Amino acid sequence: MEIISGRRIADEIQSGLKAANRVKELVPCLAVIDIGEFKDNDIYINLKRKAVESIGGTTRVVKLKAETSQEEVLEIIRDLNQDHSVDGILLQLPLPAHLDAERELFLEAIACEKDVDGFSPWNRGRLMGPQPEFVSCAALACLDVCRRYLDSLAGKKALLVGNSFDVVQPLALMLIKEGCSVCIEPEYKPEALAGADIAVIEAGTPLMIGFGDVKSKILMIDAGFHWFNDKACGNIDREAVAARDGYLLPVPGGLGPLLIAHLMVNLSRAAGRKK
Repeated sequence: MEIISGRRIADEIQSGLKAANRVKELVPCLAVIDIGEFKDNDIYINLKRKAVESIGGTTRVVKLKAETSQEEVLEIIRDLNQDHSVDGILLQLPLPAHLDAERELFLEAIACEKDVDGFSPWNRGRLMGPQPEFVSCAALACLDVCRRYLDSLAGKKALLVGNSFDVVQPLALMLIKEGCSVCIEPEYKPEALAGADIAVIEAGTPLMIGFGDVKSKILMIDAGFHWFNDKACGNIDREAVAARDGYLLPVPGGLGPLLIAHLMVNLSRAAGRKK
């Protein structure tokens, strides 16, 4: 199994964006709304901040207390929508419990042209048509890998395990547009891998897919993330499937850096519209 380096591809993408933004004299600005105290948020926001810096941009973090009200969040979003110096707006998830039920309301409030995460209901809906605006970065990253490592997607059989609005749902639509036959399973079933050319495994448990599950040449994308035995891992046991024929985008070092790179692509596109 050939291991795909998401970090290498991400560096390539961000290097290209840095050069292009310099030529266009673009300084993309990403605003991140961070509500509450989630210990992992600082890590994820810093990764995004470094990526924005790598393409010649700036980041503005709006830090709000956990007890912030719904109206206060909406007011912040409205202000950022109207701020011409801000190109992209990102609502860092998860949200505090009392605000979580309003997630769709907040995502809908973000101006579509600044929704670089591709999470707003409007942008998710436009994916149904021929000209989508901004698409979920995780789904774009998966499609990017498929295009890079398969000669053609037309006629390929794809298995997507999960039901998320940011990976499985948008990716299914994009693969169908590419001519793939798509099977979606909410939970992993070993027999579902048989005959698949592409497998994106988001829902599952640590290292659940091993040597015996993989029977033929396949492109596998591990879209799960777990902290297991004091190490980061995904749903696919990288060591166990190593002897099989095919490709694997693993965890760690796979989808994570690549989806941030595609966030930078969306951010740069948003910034370019002002020129």
